[in-house]
Amino acid sequence: MSLHAAHPLHPTQSARARWFPGRPGSISQVRRFIAEELPSHPRQDDAILLTSELATNAIEHTRSGQHGDGFFVTVEHTCTEIVRITVHDSGNRQQTPHVTKPETDDKHGRGLFIVDALADRWGSRKGWHGQETWFEI
Repeated sequence: MSLHAAHPLHPTQSARARWFPGRPGSISQVRRFIAEELPSHPRQDDAILLTSELATNAIEHTRSGQHGDGFFVTVEHTCTEIVRITVHDSGNRQQTPHVTKPETDDKHGRGLFIVDALADRWGSRKGWHGQETWFEI
């Protein structure tokens, strides 16, 4: 059975999760975790990039980056060979994640724009700990 009720026809064959501290230094650990979980996947580079974008958002824009709260990353492999990666963060009371088109000289605001461009599907919802933002490749 999938961890996500939105996909009852695509049960999970395997799922792995790992907790990371809510510090910028954790992003390199997130990248290594995804590389280890998807060693021969044809879109491994996309998965690493997109997960690091979501993890960075968790640290910079949610309570996960405050007081050492941290965040979880889960990697699910389905029977249909879809990979779903979810970042479970501590949430943000002000807003839910959404795509904005950054101006050329903006220094921030490209994370979800990149996720939207490269992922087959993505979404966000309130989760058990705060917010869950996921993508599929």
